[in-house]
Amino acid sequence: MAHTQDNGREKSPIQVIDRATWILRVLGAAKRPLGVRELARRVELSPSTTRRILVSLCDNGFCEQTGDGNYQLGLTLLELGSKVEAGLDLRTRALPALRRLAEVSDLTAFLAVRREDRAITIERVDGRYAFSLAVTVGSSLPLHAGGISRALLAYLPEDEARGYIRQGPLRSFTDRTLVTESALIGDREEIRRVGYAISEEDVTPGVAALAMPIFDHRSADEPVGSISVAGLVPHVIDEKDRVLGLVREAAEEISRELGHRIADEQPV
Repeated sequence: MAHTQDNGREKSPIQVIDRATWILRVLGAAKRPLGVRELARRVELSPSTTRRILVSLCDNGFCEQTGDGNYQLGLTLLELGSKVEAGLDLRTRALPALRRLAEVSDLTAFLAVRREDRAITIERVDGRYAFSLAVTVGSSLPLHAGGISRALLAYLPEDEARGYIRQGPLRSFTDRTLVTESALIGDREEIRRVGYAISEEDVTPGVAALAMPIFDHRSADEPVGSISVAGLVPHVIDEKDRVLGLVREAAEEISRELGHRIADEQPV
């Protein structure tokens, strides 16, 4: 975004807002407080215009002056940012994508978040192939059981993950539940490599699931939750490529709704 010199005169209220926003963006991107002349050079405005905008921003708490006379972002932005973050309600933001996922896949879609050593289901949307499943809203699974749980375990910090895995003995739901240290460490590495988790009869006989983590604006390494679709093994495993594409599309949509920028997307 480029700005032309105006000899210190603001041409319209809208232009002032645009310039103030650009000043805040430059201050936010800077690694240190900036002086008026340096800031004016970066935003391509005259020092006098830049100073007048800074005074107004400081009066409203959007930026503040340091002891040496330079400028940095102010606490009002932190306050407003906290309110925006609080408004990014995960369930509300995820529900439209979950509904579409259940509709186009015909499977049951789930949304879960981690709470200590468990993945808690906070939303469930039944698809056409819906049938009785033990996982309901409010129910939970340990982090080593089920795709939606293992998609969270895979992204735990290394020390936390190993601490969980080594607490033993871990509960086995079926003979396909991963409970050994080597199996779970290998599973974590594979999930992070491919970006999704597959559950095939490791919690309930005859049931399979495919899950992916979802992220917000804060981190691309620590998911805020995970989503999955579940159904009878043939409906999930035999249709893996199609189902995986649908789950990935939903996970990316939810992540974007939460302010996460997908790695291969270019900034607008």
